[in-house]
Amino acid sequence: MIRINVTDSGFKINNTNFQFPIEVEKLKQVLGEYRKTETKYNVIYTWDEHGISAYSKNGIFVESLLICLKVEEYEFSPKKIFNGEMTFNNENAINSFNNNKDKRVKLFKEDKGGAIILNGISFYFNVEDGISTTIEIQNHEKQPEKETPTSLLLDERHKYLLPLWKEWIAEIDKIIPQDNDYFNLTHGIMEDDIKKHSQLDKDTSIPDELINFYKIQNVEYNAVTSAFSFSVNSWEYDLMPFKDIKEEWEGIQDLQSGDRIKENNLPEHSEKVKTDDYTNPKWIPFATGRNGDYLLYDTDPGDKGKYGQIIELQNESWERNVIAKSITELIQNEIGLLKKGQIKKYDFILDKSEK
Repeated sequence: MIRINVTDSGFKINNTNFQFPIEVEKLKQVLGEYRKTETKYNVIYTWDEHGISAYSKNGIFVESLLICLKVEEYEFSPKKIFNGEMTFNNENAINSFNNNKDKRVKLFKEDKGGAIILNGISFYFNVEDGISTTIEIQNHEKQPEKETPTSLLLDERHKYLLPLWKEWIAEIDKIIPQDNDYFNLTHGIMEDDIKKHSQLDKDTSIPDELINFYKIQNVEYNAVTSAFSFSVNSWEYDLMPFKDIKEEWEGIQDLQSGDRIKENNLPEHSEKVKTDDYTNPKWIPFATGRNGDYLLYDTDPGDKGKYGQIIELQNESWERNVIAKSITELIQNEIGLLKKGQIKKYDFILDKSEK
């Protein structure tokens, strides 16, 4: 029987010490004869009776081992599952993995399960439907910590945005763990971001207040949703990454007819807004409903409106309603809903939504 024992001081297979990369011939001395499969990118060594595979780039040294706990149908997969013994500091490896969630290390951003790191080696458990199917063993290359860029100084007149951001983050943090995939907050924009993305066309640019808003924090794109969003009229509008504003703005301009629309065709437009087409090019999108609807920052208000008011653009309606006097009011409204627990979206993010 094959015994794999890992401690803080060593990695052993049948009492023989190993360190990666491992010579194939040294593994052969312990595991016996192997079956060899050559692919375009590597060489795979398979010990069918033991349920173990090894991967090598040059056919001489092995960079990783795969312990198979489920029979796969690939040609190079072991014909049997691993039936030996594997322990971490003398505890069953799977039990150790299940009992030490707080000690697991994420090997990549989307890694949900994490790996156990012992003696500089990572043990990554591939889990399907709650059952471990393979354990991948290789050197753990610790990624250097990225330095957080120094935040840009806020313009004096926009410093009120900082406590707003802090309170908004604090309320979301009470609900959504920061390691959740949808907690997509990142550091604020840099000068290069402003230079690349703030000018929308020769006549239109992102307003200073929005730029200062994004100087404090930005978000990364997530294809599904974002913890940082605004609840408006029973719909959720996810905050956009700063660099996406221009692309979304251009998409909205593509829907302009180019002809002045008769006033009697715009009965749903608020008197606070000014437009005679699908939108006003001076409306800047910063949050998306992912369905063609947006929240827009108004830099060209109507006679009864206010610069910086927030407009809800509903794609399938001519309604163009002002839903907040300012971005400050919009965030304050969101904080109020968070405190009252009135945002159903977080049930989905926490996987509590009805199925």
